[in-house]
Amino acid sequence: MAFCDLHVHSTASDGTDPPGMLGQLAKQAGLSAIALTDHDTTDGLPAAAESCREHGIAFVPGIELSVDPGPRVGQPDTALRSGTLHILGLFIDPDDAQLADIRVEVKKARGQRNPLIIAKLQQLGVSITYDDVLALADQQDTAIIGRPHIAQVLVNRGYAKNINDAFRKYIGQGAEAYVRRDPLPAARAIDAVHHAGGLAVLAHPIQLRYEDPDELEHFTAGLASLGLDAVEIHHSDHSERHCRQYQKLAEKLGLLISGGSDYHGTRKSIALGSENVPFEIYQTLRNTPPRFPRSTPHPPHPRRSPTFPPQA
Repeated sequence: MAFCDLHVHSTASDGTDPPGMLGQLAKQAGLSAIALTDHDTTDGLPAAAESCREHGIAFVPGIELSVDPGPRVGQPDTALRSGTLHILGLFIDPDDAQLADIRVEVKKARGQRNPLIIAKLQQLGVSITYDDVLALADQQDTAIIGRPHIAQVLVNRGYAKNINDAFRKYIGQGAEAYVRRDPLPAARAIDAVHHAGGLAVLAHPIQLRYEDPDELEHFTAGLASLGLDAVEIHHSDHSERHCRQYQKLAEKLGLLISGGSDYHGTRKSIALGSENVPFEIYQTLRNTPPRFPRSTPHPPHPRRSPTFPPQA
């Protein structure tokens, strides 16, 4: 049986493997297709695509956008967001102008947020500087610098046992050094993915932290009304029970399904291809016609960019 992994990260964002190694790693893992979905950047796509071509791996150009989840169901607009909403864009044109505008905005927002986090950490007696974070990012050849890099510095300096511990103790939502970033509205994120010819996928729905299935359905139905295409069923954070729940949710709302490991190299203890996502999921997504962006009467270009043709 053939498998794919449609949620992978590289050093272009917060992974530890260069994008140019992903084809070889995918082949070693016995995969037939992968998607590179770095956070808020497409910088790694050319090298990853070439690597996959060299090793006979079908490649999906992608991106993972951090999106404002909005207030929780039944809560006022001023309520603290207690979940994380990420939208994957799969089969995107990495050179799309609308997506490029978002990438620039997000990079600027991160650049403003990161020093504020460091300042809060220093107020707590944590002896690190932003130069330490920049040095780590430069060592890893990373263009997008975010909280995982700050967390890694905290681990390296002995302030946390691991990345998850650093988020829990210092920089995760609700922790003392947390700084909220103004994230992207869901409607704009989904429109941008569609404008780039891609499919918009709700990533790891468990991270929304909706314990009530009815509330999750209500929330996901709202995303579907904005044009959401699919739900990520298989994910390293999902139990078998969650997979079944999200499968039924997607079927009820008429959405496609996707899946991936959320591989970050050595930054997380998750193996590439660990979720055993059937290759048929890749094929179904690849063969699904693009939606029209809500903001335009006609699609600006075909979903599959000639720069990154899908492979058999």
